Amino acid sequence: MAKVVLKVKALPKDINRNVDELTAGIKAFLGKYGEVYNTEAQPLAFGLTVIMITLIVDEDQGTTKLEDGFAEFKDASLSIVELTRAADF
Repeated sequence: MAKVVLKVKALPKDINRNVDELTAGIKAFLGKYGEVYNTEAQPLAFGLTVIMITLIVDEDQGTTKLEDGFAEFKDASLSIVELTRAADF
């Protein structure tokens, strides 16, 4: 079965939130939907850090359930920024 690799962007709602704690929370949350392959914190602007997450899901699962679930996560604004089909994962 083919896999889909998603890049998810997490924009923290609180600039003072500990990035490591937030990353752990995001990984636990997204782990319900697929395999968290990688996370990377990147400085954005004015002390704000964006967290980029690589998530791997089954192709037949789609992204609708995941995108609907984004509203449940209250500590950051989540969005899919890239989607790639990868049969070799």
